[in-house]
Amino acid sequence: MKILGMMSGTSGDGIDGTLVEFSNDKNSKLIWHKSFDFSEENYTRIQKLMKPCSSMDVTLGNSYIAELYVKAFDSFFEKTDEKPDYIAAHGQTIWHQPQPVNWDRINLRGTLQLLDASILAQKTGVPVINNFRTADMAVGGQGAPLVPYADLKLFGNLFPEDTIVLNIGGMANITVIHKSNNKPEVLCAFDTGPGNVLMDSFMMSKTLGKYDKSGEMAAKGTTIKSILDEIMKDPYFKLPYPKSTGREHFNYSLLENLNKKYKAEDVLSTLLDVTVLSIAESIDLLRGKINLPCKMIIAGGGAKNVELLRRLKNVLKKKSDIHISDEFGIPIMAREAMAFAVLGYAFVKHQTSNVPLATGAKKNVVLGSLTPA
Repeated sequence: MKILGMMSGTSGDGIDGTLVEFSNDKNSKLIWHKSFDFSEENYTRIQKLMKPCSSMDVTLGNSYIAELYVKAFDSFFEKTDEKPDYIAAHGQTIWHQPQPVNWDRINLRGTLQLLDASILAQKTGVPVINNFRTADMAVGGQGAPLVPYADLKLFGNLFPEDTIVLNIGGMANITVIHKSNNKPEVLCAFDTGPGNVLMDSFMMSKTLGKYDKSGEMAAKGTTIKSILDEIMKDPYFKLPYPKSTGREHFNYSLLENLNKKYKAEDVLSTLLDVTVLSIAESIDLLRGKINLPCKMIIAGGGAKNVELLRRLKNVLKKKSDIHISDEFGIPIMAREAMAFAVLGYAFVKHQTSNVPLATGAKKNVVLGSLTPA
């Protein structure tokens, strides 16, 4: 069975696609990983959709994201007539509300990933599995993180030691794989806090570009301790896991009070340290629960940030032996798209794929919805 995993993350800059071949429940092979970059106008519109907007914007946005996924699919397969058996598509998260909000004495939680699966299925001729998060939320989970199931399949047997899989996208999240009697199992998984989102938001607000390439500007800066301390007081960092967060919480509003007297490179150095320290503090929460030092595998766009990796290695040098996922045949930008291919396979096989220890769900459930072609 061949499944195309498709993922567009909170960075909103494009769609990653991975074609994964499954021979059975235990064996899978990455055939290829490709990326489809959004245009400047695509990017701008998606950024607007991720802020409070009208019901018309949400309705048309659902179709809009599907059309972008169709374009991505066409670009992935433009040189071949071969098609996958299924598409496993994440869609574009525009709002994630894991904490309850009371409407008319009814406590509500929810998550919304825009993607009209009917458009994608009909225009590609391939059945689509999507809507992965809602089943977990229906049984009390936070609907995130969902990748621990795939992390266990992809990385669980690489090392005899305990392993932390760290993904640094818009947000940063970890999956902790503990070895019990030499058998890997997910101990916990949660969002550590902002990954690239605050740095990217600052860059765009100052029209310096979409991101600080390789962390070059941050590397020239000096961290502003007062701002770092203020951001690190955010109550999210002290919450016990399971927990998840997103742009709804960590966004540019945290930066609006920054005095213009600060140099851009100093602000970027500070925001980079927010990412590094929140990851390091999250690992401190695990002391006594996993064996340190452990292995760490890093994926996501943040793995391209040379300065971020340098500081992270310095902070964690006595706690983790750090590797990049490329070393194990999984490109850093492919890990999440691969994860959704794995979740798609589980859906087809009617296998539960949420991890209650990670999401807080009351039970294991099958994730996803199927739209026939």
